[in-house]
Amino acid sequence: MDIRVTKKIRVLICSDAKNEADDQFAIAHALLTPKFDIVGMVAGHFGQVNSTQQSWKEMIRLATLTDTLDSYPIVMGASEKLTDNQLEENSTGADLIIATAHKSDPRPLFIVCLGTLTDMAIALLKEPDVAKRLTIIWVGGGRYPAGSAEANLNRDLHAANIVFSSPAPLWQIPSQAYKTILAPVAELSLKLNHSGQLGHYLYQQLVDFANQYAATKPWINSECWVLGDSGGIGVLLDEQKGNYTEQTPPYFLADGRHDMVPNRDKRRIRVYSQLNVRMILADMYAKIILFDRRNKEGSDH
Repeated sequence: MDIRVTKKIRVLICSDAKNEADDQFAIAHALLTPKFDIVGMVAGHFGQVNSTQQSWKEMIRLATLTDTLDSYPIVMGASEKLTDNQLEENSTGADLIIATAHKSDPRPLFIVCLGTLTDMAIALLKEPDVAKRLTIIWVGGGRYPAGSAEANLNRDLHAANIVFSSPAPLWQIPSQAYKTILAPVAELSLKLNHSGQLGHYLYQQLVDFANQYAATKPWINSECWVLGDSGGIGVLLDEQKGNYTEQTPPYFLADGRHDMVPNRDKRRIRVYSQLNVRMILADMYAKIILFDRRNKEGSDH
């Protein structure tokens, strides 16, 4: 018998879901977590032609594989980064964030950003009052204290500065924390490749991505994979209070380095320095395997 869920939280996921191979694991993990009431997903851009649409199609696939399709809206966000504060970029995703934040619901709302902060920034610019109605979790940004270039930051540095200077509560999982979520490829194969349809897809899409880009992306490691985006899910499973500090939000310079002066009078943000990797990966594996097992048992009857 499972432990009864008494305190659900609302979770809206913003993700460049088809950018690499780790978003898929984090999204599936979230969709299978009973504590989460998934209230929507926003597909994000990642610098390629039609990348937002690619992310949207991957979210549809993951929702289908987890039997949650049509349980929540899945919409496309902005197609490219912000260039100024004039909101020239349309974002159905930002509209969904705003609409969700304005709903009358006493449960806390978390916006989990597993890519750029473009759609979150647009939402804050369009309706600044949403800042007091939600908490943002962002997997991104360079190593503290100095800061550095980092993929999710680089793809929309302007949006990141809008979010970091806003009054919205913010939990940041920068690179020195998310890069510790290192999953052995052999373990992924052992646990997931033959667990069922969902586990097999998650494993195979990682292998396919690695093989496609092994010659052009020097960071690809045939033995281990950084499932960094899973950190955004892990801190909602448990806040891991010993793993973060509250501090002044940085202003990001063009090279990703931190300037700690412009935001020194702003609200403090939560910055994670490490994560409980064992808990996060074990919970993810277990939920995927149990889901696949239930599906297999159901199909056998």
